[in-house]
Amino acid sequence: MSEEPKQFSKASTREKAEVMVDALAEKKALDIVALDLAGENALCEAVIIAGSTSARHGQGLAETLLLVARERNFEYLHMEGHALARWILLDFNDVVVHILQSESRELFRLEEMWAKAGVLADLRKRPEPENPENPALFNAGINKTL
Repeated sequence: MSEEPKQFSKASTREKAEVMVDALAEKKALDIVALDLAGENALCEAVIIAGSTSARHGQGLAETLLLVARERNFEYLHMEGHALARWILLDFNDVVVHILQSESRELFRLEEMWAKAGVLADLRKRPEPENPENPALFNAGINKTL
């Protein structure tokens, strides 16, 4: 007697990334960014990078994504780094998620690897203007007081 092949969700990569970004944001992940790598990378079509405040926070974020994947029937292949949680990688086939503690994120600067990729979501904090009286100066790249 043969088993039927398991059928995974037919959600698009963009839809999966959106669901995962929302779940990470709900659990207070830091500086979340989702990048579109379709046609740029042979390993996945989207990458999500998020920060955690501690090992336990990172582990909780990873476990949340596993629950979301199970509930939504997203394909899940593998996870690395859960024990130490400095850098946790979750492979959902077409979407790969990186959860890094601040020190690891600053050291490896993954966003720079894919600087030319399209952005699916960007929840990173922006620096505050140095001249609050005239924020347009800051946005224009001019940082001095008139």
